[in-house]
Amino acid sequence: MPEHDDLLERFQPVLRYDSNEQFFADSASQYMVNPGNELRRARPAQGKGAVVAAATPQDGEPQLTLDFLGPKTYGDGSPVEPGDAIGVSGRDYREQYRRLRVAHPELNNVTYGHAIEANGRVWLQYWLWYFYNDYQLSFALGTHEGDWEMVQYRMDDDAVHPDIAVYAQHRYGEMRPWEEIEKLGERPVVYVSRGSHASYFEAGFHQTEAWYDLADGKRRPKRRPALEILGTQQPAWTRWPGRWGDTLPRDKTLESNSPTGPGAKKQWLAPDKMLDNPSAPMHGKAPAAPDVRVSRAGGRLRIEYDFAQREPRPALLVITVNSEDEHGVPPQTHSIPVTAGGVEKRTTEIVLDPLKRYDVSTSTIAGEPPKPSAATVTTIAPFAKPALSVQGRVLAFVSGAVARLRGDRRRR
Repeated sequence: MPEHDDLLERFQPVLRYDSNEQFFADSASQYMVNPGNELRRARPAQGKGAVVAAATPQDGEPQLTLDFLGPKTYGDGSPVEPGDAIGVSGRDYREQYRRLRVAHPELNNVTYGHAIEANGRVWLQYWLWYFYNDYQLSFALGTHEGDWEMVQYRMDDDAVHPDIAVYAQHRYGEMRPWEEIEKLGERPVVYVSRGSHASYFEAGFHQTEAWYDLADGKRRPKRRPALEILGTQQPAWTRWPGRWGDTLPRDKTLESNSPTGPGAKKQWLAPDKMLDNPSAPMHGKAPAAPDVRVSRAGGRLRIEYDFAQREPRPALLVITVNSEDEHGVPPQTHSIPVTAGGVEKRTTEIVLDPLKRYDVSTSTIAGEPPKPSAATVTTIAPFAKPALSVQGRVLAFVSGAVARLRGDRRRR
């Protein structure tokens, strides 16, 4: 509906991410260019399904692109079959995403807009694509490759401004009147929950079904995301019925498959269906941020904590390291098991460049069912000031290079 492109531009939402977030709303083309990604048929009883196309094709395999995907046939004429899925090679999702964002900055920070009429009303939909759902609670329960999320706004009778908003939260959606939601100018604000990427109307701790979501809104994009407008029928990739990721659930109550794309969702053509069963999440206070001390030590990150008296005792420490001096490099999240005694002082394998400043967000996972805590944010200043002498710069460079080399060797 090109006549509504101006509305999609005007009301494009503002995204506020959590302090411990590493995966952001980007272009779906990331799955097409990530080395090793493959579009495969449904898995047989043993092994993997046949390759249909690949991001790095071999032996005459078709090139995987968005244009290759379609609702019934692929770009080479082969049929789309039930169970087709695009899978990621390997399980080092955080590192793959970091490399991908650096190698393809043109694919970073994208929102997809779609306008549709239903029952005489215009709806503005905004679809958000994430490389990975990193819902780190208990044993990575709920994590899966690929993540499609959405928010939508119904225009009033005169199509001047929205009158209601619906934000997707796992299997449901929360609805509020337009005048009751936070805005930046005319643009509505969306608080994206840590790891799961569910959308909320305000920052804080939220419970839906068996899920605990935390969205503090403290990590914010520096620039407005690019808006790519989608038609209802075109581009054809939006209506591909396959799955964006090949994750299968271990627990069907708490987990799900990797998701299908926008055009496979009922709300793509019937946005008002999300009003049939709206959610009412409980909003509360997150467990207190942990007392974790972080510092530099020999070119790496040192952590110190004492959780011996903290109840319930944390099982996992989540550390997100970010540097504003590393342009285009996303934050890097690390999950570190807490010691049995709850007390530890050690230097991690996380490399810190001595010439760069960092902000480090630390939170915990504790309890049964496990809950995420609020985050402690610590700023680490550069080891050396920019006005170093030539000798000082050489020493700082060598120190950082040695630390990175040690880290690479340990990872291998």
